[in-house]
Amino acid sequence: MAFDGVLILVVVVLAALAVIPVMRHAGFPPAASTVLVGISIGGMVPHAAEIALTPAVLGIFLPALIFESAWDLDARTLRRVAVAVLLLAVPGVAITALAVAGMTTVAGIGWGAAVVLGAILSATDPVAVLALFRPLGLPIELLTLVEGESIANDGVAAVLVQTAVPLALAATAPNALSIAVTMLGAALGGTLIGLAIAWLAAPLLRRPSHWTVHVATTLVVAYGSYALAAHFGWSGILASAAAGIALPESALRRRDAAIVERSWDVLALLANVIVFALVGLSLRLERVLHEPLLIIATLAAVGLSRGLLAYLVTRLDPRIPRSWAWHHAIALAGLRGGLPVALALGLPAAFPQRAQILDAVFSVVFATLVVQGWLLGPLSRRLNFVSARSVAKDERSVDPAEPTRV
Repeated sequence: MAFDGVLILVVVVLAALAVIPVMRHAGFPPAASTVLVGISIGGMVPHAAEIALTPAVLGIFLPALIFESAWDLDARTLRRVAVAVLLLAVPGVAITALAVAGMTTVAGIGWGAAVVLGAILSATDPVAVLALFRPLGLPIELLTLVEGESIANDGVAAVLVQTAVPLALAATAPNALSIAVTMLGAALGGTLIGLAIAWLAAPLLRRPSHWTVHVATTLVVAYGSYALAAHFGWSGILASAAAGIALPESALRRRDAAIVERSWDVLALLANVIVFALVGLSLRLERVLHEPLLIIATLAAVGLSRGLLAYLVTRLDPRIPRSWAWHHAIALAGLRGGLPVALALGLPAAFPQRAQILDAVFSVVFATLVVQGWLLGPLSRRLNFVSARSVAKDERSVDPAEPTRV
């Protein structure tokens, strides 16, 4: 990124920090406000076109954001919702990718480009989900579910894109079994690397040291696991997530963990603002009007597939409460943000129908991150959430001989 680009980014971040308190009165969460500031400044500044949220740029911030969110996850709560997370992360990614590919093909886009577009939009974005859902006061199990899904399915989707792009360029028919094996290997490889690096770092964190040593060690773990997994073509996202989940339980004392957590909160806040500023600068809303049929088909496919996952697929997990509020929240968690933008902008310049893919991705990111993000607060306040643990306790306390009231 050139010096002018860095200067523009600094201006956007400062402007966003100034505007966020004002926009909050209008109901806009900080993430949506930052994106809108980036869009506004990007449309006025001629050098803004030099700034692009490519995978390489996102890779500077993503390990920190993933590690920090995984660090905050409670392992016992995650185990309680693990089945639902896996349902959303594995068949959920496939359902969304196929829905987007099928409907955009009908809208006139080529099959290879449609498959890549489906892969790019197949997963919710962890940066957006974490930024928008944490302030809502959800039950801990529900928050863990949507956070765990966003981390897990992004690791799967990123590998799916890496697999689909060469096939589209070579005009080769995809082999479902080969793709499934590749994705499974990438997920397992990334997870094992994260666990291994966390295990190696644990003795260093057990030693009595200054808090800066602990923070530096966790930084090395977050970025080292991500980089090493990516080097082997595995999921860096899952590597950083696995390391973040493993370390707090195996290494740090409670007091030291609290200090490290506060440090990571500051790092994550800064990274969040920068990423959403880059998303805003990368979006070009004028492109959305170029392909109206494609945009409508893409938005419909994303919305319908998310509804299918939220209201039907998650019901396969008996631990998830039969609560409409829970399923509404899961449906609203289908946010797309920095990762889809980075994956789309990272496509080769000669990739078939790259411009149409950008149009579709930009429209979905704007619709889910800004419009849906703006509605999240008011909608969540209307939902009556219950805890999965309280539901399970109530079910155990019911006398089987007592008639059920309807």
